[in-house]
Amino acid sequence: MALGTSTSGRIALSRQVPAPCSRRNLAASLPRNAERLRHRVAAFESLNTDDLIPTKLELLKKVAGLNRGALASSNDKYEVSTYVDVLEEAVQSSGAPVDMNAVQGKWELIYSSVEQFRSSPFFWAFQEGLVQSRDIASQIFKFTDSLPGATIGAAFQTISFDTGKLISEVDIEVFPAIRGTVVTTSEVEVDPPRNLNVTVQTTRVSNSNVLPFVDNVSVPVQEIVEGIRGPGSTRVAVEITYVDSDMRIARTRPDGEVFVYRRV
Repeated sequence: MALGTSTSGRIALSRQVPAPCSRRNLAASLPRNAERLRHRVAAFESLNTDDLIPTKLELLKKVAGLNRGALASSNDKYEVSTYVDVLEEAVQSSGAPVDMNAVQGKWELIYSSVEQFRSSPFFWAFQEGLVQSRDIASQIFKFTDSLPGATIGAAFQTISFDTGKLISEVDIEVFPAIRGTVVTTSEVEVDPPRNLNVTVQTTRVSNSNVLPFVDNVSVPVQEIVEGIRGPGSTRVAVEITYVDSDMRIARTRPDGEVFVYRRV
């Protein structure tokens, strides 16, 4: 609130309205170490992940309070994307190949640029294979996410090239106190230089607190979808844009949605 004087000599009050937060304003407010690192990216001759620790720490600190992205505002998403861009650009500018063997292991989702349950390949196949319309799929996903009492919990991926499997686990609670874990099994293979080809095979619900008999019921997603849409319709491409000993960033293609994981 600011004080001013009117033409009649009376003191007038005027409210100072803060400027709206723009992408430029937000970028200017980012921690300086991330901005300095952005300018250094082009100078990298080889990728040294130690140089990226400050940006990784800022990214981890930022996503810590966002409930895997569920609470992220548009400004939060922009700030997260800035840190992600720095890490991705460092990999690209270094010319160093992505170590795809490092992708193996168990990972926990810590940030998603879209609804958290969409980290499961089941929903990738649903969008690209069955519905074949991102607009329609997006509306369905938003409706699902807005169901009363629907809560998405922890999400994990376990990847093994020895078995050729990607196991996705997403904890879900729907309506009052009905809980379970959606487990989706997919074939996975490396598509050099840094893509994963993921073919969804089956999905099931495990650890249900009210329907324990469904734990052993597996839905043959690949058989059903390919029966409708044809062979290969449950295959989706995932690009690994950054990976090191404890962090992995992936983007689904072609929509480019971001998923950030930490190694468990």
